[in-house]
Amino acid sequence: MPRLSDTQTILLTAAAARPDLRLLPVPDRIRLKGGALERTVKALFDRGFVTDGTGTGPTAQPTTDSNRLVVTPKGLAAIGVEIPDAGPPASGDCRSARRSTDASLRPDRPGGKLGILLDAVARPTGATLDELATATAWLPHTTRAALARLRQRGFDVRLVTTDGRKAYRLVEAA
Repeated sequence: MPRLSDTQTILLTAAAARPDLRLLPVPDRIRLKGGALERTVKALFDRGFVTDGTGTGPTAQPTTDSNRLVVTPKGLAAIGVEIPDAGPPASGDCRSARRSTDASLRPDRPGGKLGILLDAVARPTGATLDELATATAWLPHTTRAALARLRQRGFDVRLVTTDGRKAYRLVEAA
């Protein structure tokens, strides 16, 4: 599975939730504007996750000025969304079929450095603050803030003392 930044994952997930798979408009929780948005879209375009809908070759440059950017099947696969069949849903109710796939649109685990932190705290012995800071090349206060972000996302990360060793551990839901 390709590694995506959190911003790229949010963009693709929001687009996958739309019936026409359009990338734009950008969700409110993303504060990308101007050049940052252009670079993010270009990265998705270059990796084949987004197309401009015109069918022009790979030399074409995407533009966020038009609303023609759509997610490709490769982009849907990158965020773990199964490509629906071309036929109508068996129940005949599009809204209920749509609701059932919304839960699958959310990524289970974050990518990037938050993913590194999550993998480290998921080990049976957990990881100390120094180990986490070394793995991410962050300062301790930044590492603690990232752990707080994981907690905000619903991961139960706790500081546990075992045999005099303080380690952060992921507590699995029972």
